Amino acid sequence: MKFSIIGLGYFGSSLVEELVSAGHEVIAIDTDISHIRQIEETATLAAQADGTDIEALKQLDVDKVDVAVVAIGEGFEASLMITAHCQSLGIGRVYTRVINNVHEHILGLMKVTGTIQAERLAASNFARHLVDRNVHRYLDLDETHAIVEMEAPEWTAGLCISELDLRSQFSINIITIKRLEPLPQEGNDESANKSFAIIGTPKPNTIINRGDRLVIFGKFEDIKNLGSKDSVRKH
Repeated sequence: MKFSIIGLGYFGSSLVEELVSAGHEVIAIDTDISHIRQIEETATLAAQADGTDIEALKQLDVDKVDVAVVAIGEGFEASLMITAHCQSLGIGRVYTRVINNVHEHILGLMKVTGTIQAERLAASNFARHLVDRNVHRYLDLDETHAIVEMEAPEWTAGLCISELDLRSQFSINIITIKRLEPLPQEGNDESANKSFAIIGTPKPNTIINRGDRLVIFGKFEDIKNLGSKDSVRKH
């Protein structure tokens, strides 16, 4: 999918990183060049531009994205104007970060796809991790669907994607896999730090290793079923 994130504060830039790591294309926009420099190596396209200028949005092909997120944390009028521009450009789904209650009310009248309360969202994601420690990252896409980075269930180790057949068994798609790899360090210290590398688009014959992290898309309930301790491979 193609996304545009307008406003690259902590929330907006984190959202860019999450979406790119999940394999999506992201156009990142902000008026502050320092924010652009921090995200330019991550985003598909990072541009210093004024989101209140609809012509600038057109030049950046924002009208061609599937989802736009107006993530600026301040600037009531600017937020509303950018949201209106995204709607007039015909973007199918527009989400806007809420600044205050009045802002949320007006956005409701504008019939945006959804509003974002960043602090509440962060608390919700942390709560999910507290409840299920196998979930490392969680991105709600709408009321029923999410992109999740989770530990591969133990029962999947050694099986290839075609054998798992998660699409028919759980109605879930694997977007990519993050695989554990040790960071190069001097000596043979077994406690060396480790990092995860994205293996790209997985193929049907890609084998799941113990310790892999799956980046998956699906409905909340289906993802929960996959990660439950009682999940077993169906025959």
